[in-house]
Amino acid sequence: MFKRGIAMLVGASLLSACGTSDIEVIQLDYIKDQWNVESYSKEGKIVPIHETKEVLAACEGERTTELKGDVTVYQTVIAGREELVSSLNPYMMKVVTYLEGDERYVVCRESYTNQLMAETVDAFPSFVGTSEGIRVPRLPSIDQTPSSLKDKLAEADVLDFDGKQITPFPHTLLEVTPALYGNLEIELDGKVIRHPIAQFEPIGIEMPNQQIAIGYEKETSRPYVLYSYDGRFFVPHPIEFVELKDPESKENIVFSELSIQSIVESRELNEKESIPLYEFTYIKKGQQVTETMSARFVPGTLLKEDEEPTPMFEDWMPAYEEGPRVIAHRETFDGKTLSHPDFLEASKKESKEVVKILEEAVSVNRSGESLDFRYLTLIDGLKGQEFEISYTQRSKKVDIYLTDPLRDQTFKLSSEGAEAFLDIFPRMRESL
Repeated sequence: MFKRGIAMLVGASLLSACGTSDIEVIQLDYIKDQWNVESYSKEGKIVPIHETKEVLAACEGERTTELKGDVTVYQTVIAGREELVSSLNPYMMKVVTYLEGDERYVVCRESYTNQLMAETVDAFPSFVGTSEGIRVPRLPSIDQTPSSLKDKLAEADVLDFDGKQITPFPHTLLEVTPALYGNLEIELDGKVIRHPIAQFEPIGIEMPNQQIAIGYEKETSRPYVLYSYDGRFFVPHPIEFVELKDPESKENIVFSELSIQSIVESRELNEKESIPLYEFTYIKKGQQVTETMSARFVPGTLLKEDEEPTPMFEDWMPAYEEGPRVIAHRETFDGKTLSHPDFLEASKKESKEVVKILEEAVSVNRSGESLDFRYLTLIDGLKGQEFEISYTQRSKKVDIYLTDPLRDQTFKLSSEGAEAFLDIFPRMRESL
């Protein structure tokens, strides 16, 4: 998953034609109509971006692993692939941030990963405004919150989470000032808690401070970390420890008769330095114990050359995200999702077979009659390619032609390739 270029999936031969053709059949590129590209003003207003290819091609050069100097972030652009067909990966996206320190940088994140890659650039695209930006500190700070916010949390009384009634401890409310890039982890009695307090990455809008507090579900004796960006709406996460394989083990959930004391001092966090936040006092194995919850800032690292990002949600990301994928369809994509009667989707294995068939096609100066399913789209990662399908019926066989409209070039499948192509798309054969 998340491979750069189709060569990692089906071999370098995908990018050069085989057979007798001296013209490359497959030339993957960024297809503008497949993407919705937007940016946000400093105030958070949505701004459409029309330079789709410039955004998607960011971070394809030589990578850098360090953002030097005091960093100012100018703009972040989000490119999301339209949901072309109902069964194809709707999660593909790319986030590109333009920022400046000692040099100009672009920082990129592809799909659902929290790992970033970056490169230095001589100039930004024309749509990036540099008249003003956001200066982002490299280190976060933890501070006491105003009494008014603590009063609001006290007024909430209980928070409902998945049917559970969580009682907040208002005196534990703290404020986190964002940093440039990294995670703010928490530990209890030296054990790392599964959910970080915060994850930071460069973005182009003014981010509010984040609030955290501790809550308690009395029925199960389970504590929760409460997260908020506005001091009003809190999202609870149960305290679970990374080192334990079973998140539902008693060591993860039981904190009988819990009381908490806030012991934090307002300060900036140095890299990988732990500072105490709270003391947890509860009954453990029949004895009263006191354990310290601490916070530690872990700076983010940028991906090195040839390193691939790890997906955040690998356990549930569907297998069909991997490419290449091939779709035959009646109409061109016009921003709306095609329904099943209007498209034919090859399986992952069949898609690779179609790729091989196309590799053996030869360039010709003619085409045939249009088919009912007259379009063929290849998708791999962020790139793709579109063809128009036509045919000529002969006495004992069918000639299949694929035309690349961008190059105005037509390719003819081999006789064996045409038969295999129609076997993969039997409904297409029925429409001949």
